[in-house]
Amino acid sequence: MHELCTLGLRLDFVTNEAWNRYHDYWASVDFRAKFEKASYNRKGEKGGPGTSPSKHTGGTRSFRTYGDTLALDKDEDDEVNPNDAFPHVHTRNHDGVTFIDSRSVQFHVPQLLLRTKERARP
Repeated sequence: MHELCTLGLRLDFVTNEAWNRYHDYWASVDFRAKFEKASYNRKGEKGGPGTSPSKHTGGTRSFRTYGDTLALDKDEDDEVNPNDAFPHVHTRNHDGVTFIDSRSVQFHVPQLLLRTKERARP
């Protein structure tokens, strides 16, 4: 509902009175404080860096879909590894470099080293 308010959209089944009450509540100091605290809590890692589940920027698309998309971007001779999708969906703006949390880095670096060793084998 709050997203609808931000966009200025009201659903047909919501009365004007209810919509105005929502608007008043969302504008209240109490709501803003709760909103900011919840937003901060969602971004944190309660047990310290690397303790929360890894976050991602992939939306609702599956890793397989991302893998298929990345396969289209590669040359036909290149083999597509399912792990190629990991840095794509765990970095800011899908840049493959700026990871969104420490857990993503902790997982990706060992995987990257392992793949590098495998590729170096004759």
